[in-house]
Amino acid sequence: MFSVVCGAVPRPQPRSRIVVVKAVTAVPVVERAYAASLADGTLRILAQNGVKADLVADGALEAALAGRDLAFLVTCTKPTSAQVAALALFRGRGGVIRPLYSAAPQVVSIAGAKPALKVRDGERVKERYLLNQVGAAVPGAWNRTVWERKQRVMLAAASTLGRAQRPRAGEIHAVWEHSGLGLYPGDWPRTFRVLRANGVTDLFVNVSGAGFAHYASGVLPRSKEYARYGDQLDACLKAARGTGVRVHAWVICFNATRADSAYLLAFQKKGWRLKNNQGALTEYLNPSNADLRWRMIKSIDELARAYPVAGVHLDFVRWYEGAPKPPGAARHVTTFVESVRKRLRLARPGALLTAAVLADHPSCVTSVGQDWPAWIDADLVDYAVPMNYVEKRARYAALVAKQGSVKTRASRIIGGIGVTANESKLSAAQVVEQINLARQAGFAGVALFDLDDTLVESILPVLRLGLFRQP
Repeated sequence: MFSVVCGAVPRPQPRSRIVVVKAVTAVPVVERAYAASLADGTLRILAQNGVKADLVADGALEAALAGRDLAFLVTCTKPTSAQVAALALFRGRGGVIRPLYSAAPQVVSIAGAKPALKVRDGERVKERYLLNQVGAAVPGAWNRTVWERKQRVMLAAASTLGRAQRPRAGEIHAVWEHSGLGLYPGDWPRTFRVLRANGVTDLFVNVSGAGFAHYASGVLPRSKEYARYGDQLDACLKAARGTGVRVHAWVICFNATRADSAYLLAFQKKGWRLKNNQGALTEYLNPSNADLRWRMIKSIDELARAYPVAGVHLDFVRWYEGAPKPPGAARHVTTFVESVRKRLRLARPGALLTAAVLADHPSCVTSVGQDWPAWIDADLVDYAVPMNYVEKRARYAALVAKQGSVKTRASRIIGGIGVTANESKLSAAQVVEQINLARQAGFAGVALFDLDDTLVESILPVLRLGLFRQP
């Protein structure tokens, strides 16, 4: 009898009692990538806090849920009948289902719980919710005492690091505010007290796009937030007075985010919406359409004349990378930026024009028609803000070194740091490291994404000890 050893057979890894279900078939095709990023973010939060969980797709759901105790169901908006049956079976044998972000009514009914968490919730909110659910549903999967001890150690180390840093005179410390409502909807003064106390110099506040305006616009449709809370740009500017924090109106250019279905249909009929490479309609808009460009230019002109903003901050000022592009695609985008520059100088002399841009150049010229170094060279923008949303030090260092290789451009760059972006989740130590690398590259400052509870509770308190310390 002979035996042949061909190599060690890997042992199957035991299944975790906790599973994060990524929506694939249970969401529209155009939403799959975004749903996957939310699922990955959920798994990352659990892993960072010592909780073992498995990530599974929603295809063979009954098999994926076998032997589990807790399932986090991420954006299950269009479940199949087989998925509904699998969830009911899992729930019937005592499994706990917690829908996240959004879910179909039948999923909510089976889970016995409405979807928890919103996309704009900070990492700390998400972390607390997920850990509390793990602690309640799966005894032993998370040790609160050990976790709290580690948190105290990490806080002490971050504070020591923060105090070892030094401020730099004249440096821009910007923050993106994605909701357009501030940290505390209906209370902008409280938000500005936080910003001022933590050494923030500039706020990019998201106030408008092709499909919405949080202020009294006669060009763009006024948003639900405007109806509920009133003119948010006016309230923001009034609260900013005397704080030293400059307010920049963040305008989403070629993306119809927050547009309701009626406006999306109207944009489709006008030929403004782009199709992706597979021919499916998207919410991205066509920069080559002169009527669309003029509408956005008019809205910016209206805003700048009516509100004493310190600047206008352009976002999505590019093509959709997943859509076919005509010859000279970059020219259409540059023409738009040039027109905004001219109108802004007439409407509000002295106001800054900045733009959030993709990090990789020159690849972004081909991929999205965004030649932002050329905008700097032609003085079409005061500052470009590349979204350097990466976690690994080597990758970030390579990006900023390349961006700052031409010194006359480096002084016109504000380095974007993805503290809680979909692409990156950073600790206070990582943020400190990235700010110092941006300084070495000669940048005018940094912009942190995004103003949320994580930034306020975990990052800014460290930065204000040194890097953002005020005289």
